[in-house]
Amino acid sequence: MKKKKNQAETETRKNKLNIFLGLLVLIPLVLYFRVVNFQFTKFDDTDIIIRHYDTLKDLKNINQTFNHDFYMDTTGTAYYRPLPVISFMIDAQIGGEEPWIYHLTNLILHIITVIVLFFFLQKLRIKKEIAFLLSLFFAIHPLFTNAVAWIPARVELLFVLFSLACFITFIEYYTSNKRFWFFLHSFVFLLALYSKETAIALPILMLSLLYLTTTEKIKLKRIIPFLAVWSILGLLYYYMRNSVIKVNPDPELSGFFPFIKNLPTIPITFGKFFIPYNLSTLPLFDTPSLVLGIILILAFATIIIRYNRSEKRTVLLGIIWFIIFTIPPMFARVYLAEFNFEYSEFRTYLPAIGILIILGILANELPKRFTFNKILKITLPVFLIYGIIAYIHSAVYSDPISFTNSAINASPQNAFALNLRGYNYLFSNNAEQALSDFENAIKICPLYSAPYNNLGILYRSAGDDSQAEYYFSQAIKYDTLYPKSSFLMNNAFISLSAEKISLKKYNEALIVLKKSENVYPNDSKIYNNMGYDYYCIGNQDSALVCYNKAISIDPNSASYYNNRAKVKFIIKDYEGSLKDLNNTLNLDPNLPDAYLNRGKLKIEMNDYTGAISDLDITLNLDSHSAEAYYYRGNAYSRINKPGEAEKDWAEARKLGYKDK
Repeated sequence: MKKKKNQAETETRKNKLNIFLGLLVLIPLVLYFRVVNFQFTKFDDTDIIIRHYDTLKDLKNINQTFNHDFYMDTTGTAYYRPLPVISFMIDAQIGGEEPWIYHLTNLILHIITVIVLFFFLQKLRIKKEIAFLLSLFFAIHPLFTNAVAWIPARVELLFVLFSLACFITFIEYYTSNKRFWFFLHSFVFLLALYSKETAIALPILMLSLLYLTTTEKIKLKRIIPFLAVWSILGLLYYYMRNSVIKVNPDPELSGFFPFIKNLPTIPITFGKFFIPYNLSTLPLFDTPSLVLGIILILAFATIIIRYNRSEKRTVLLGIIWFIIFTIPPMFARVYLAEFNFEYSEFRTYLPAIGILIILGILANELPKRFTFNKILKITLPVFLIYGIIAYIHSAVYSDPISFTNSAINASPQNAFALNLRGYNYLFSNNAEQALSDFENAIKICPLYSAPYNNLGILYRSAGDDSQAEYYFSQAIKYDTLYPKSSFLMNNAFISLSAEKISLKKYNEALIVLKKSENVYPNDSKIYNNMGYDYYCIGNQDSALVCYNKAISIDPNSASYYNNRAKVKFIIKDYEGSLKDLNNTLNLDPNLPDAYLNRGKLKIEMNDYTGAISDLDITLNLDSHSAEAYYYRGNAYSRINKPGEAEKDWAEARKLGYKDK
């Protein structure tokens, strides 16, 4: 009878576990499944994925994830995170450049993390029912929507998943002494390291967990293997990271002073955990959130002191957890942070687990009259409200405009978000709104160079070269006066030189290009523009030197070969010109200007049939090319077809061609 009763209880527990696990999968899946249809936000995700898709799509390039930074540059940011990039490579094999696969992977990782969190909380002796409610709360919390809906937050998802796995495997090995758990721990710790650099703090917290939760004497024999593997893997990571990351820290952007400026992050993110107010994609510090956060910290501290009796040390673990994972990002700050973003809500994904630990310990101590059903009735309305907020908030990640609207609605003084939205409007053919956003960004932060540069692009696209020249000049001016606010310095130089060439200000263009060469000596576009400037003023020898330099830096640009071919044509190096034009068309078989230039060249080389063939292709690609009609007429006249020649010349005159 007793055996049957035990079997029934076991079956009941098993069924309850299956129900809990099913709900922890189903609820976030239903809540967030629509993110699969979201676009890229064009904030970091296109830099990480689209710009480097040629690398990501080939798994043979997996080694490059270990010798490049997170943005796939050889040097640049301080972020060395190979594993998230590898996960993007895997996505690229399945869905190519389409955003759905990257969103789907984020959602799947979030759900897996929720499941692992459920088991982790139980390892801390938090009751299964309480662990379930806390994990569900984590799964639907609006503050973590960005981790699911914003693709670059993949870093946090992987980091949290493998960090929790580190704790579980650490506890399992320490309590069971089974080698399987030790080897698994070593593996997931390595994965955590390669997910995010903050993983270097995990050993401190794991030792704290052991000290604060164990009631027995600590077994040093079982800790020593961990100390060894943490040291070895940590040194391996440090060596590999240092071989890639070459950034010299700026004291204004990293270190003590940024940390002091970022102190409001702690109360603000703590407050948003309990009251998800004024959520934003690019948040700035605001007084209401700061005051609310301080009040909630004081209230929470009072509750802990007053009501926590038996598990004070485990509560201390939750406090240490929240602090140790909140503080590291606070030592870094972006330029013009007060007009850009001062903290990131997705970075609360791991620190918030510390608050969940405290809540779980407090809930464990509730009187017996607070049954699971009673607690569920109390928390259900909260879950419903938070779920609705999360569902609504997730929409801000659906497209680039919604993303920037969220930041501007939360902080109207966010010049960075205004500029970013204007840029998105500009390339969706909404020039009027783009103009308004750029001008507003400049009013808020006059030393911010990017809106000036974008205004230059706007006026250039409208055909107003004078205004474009002015704004590109302003972009360079503010880049020079305030270099730490620079975002697009090299592009501004290149664009300004192009405008001056269009306005036939060749000497001024050359001055601009010489300055930019000193700053960006390996930018092929600078040498291409310089070559064109020399070409226009008739200095073909200098033009040839510049084009040679551009091609040596970027040998895969069709336009560079095409431009050099024009110079070689003028200096009568016909064979060299033909070779360059053939290279051009190998790289870009649909470039009309290359066929036109090769047609003109073949006339000089007395290959009239070949010239007509190339000029036919030119006109198939560009039926309004007056020059192609004119030169094809010349070719026809050379092979005694005066009727065809006259017809082509007439069409050339009709299209506005004037024989030089």
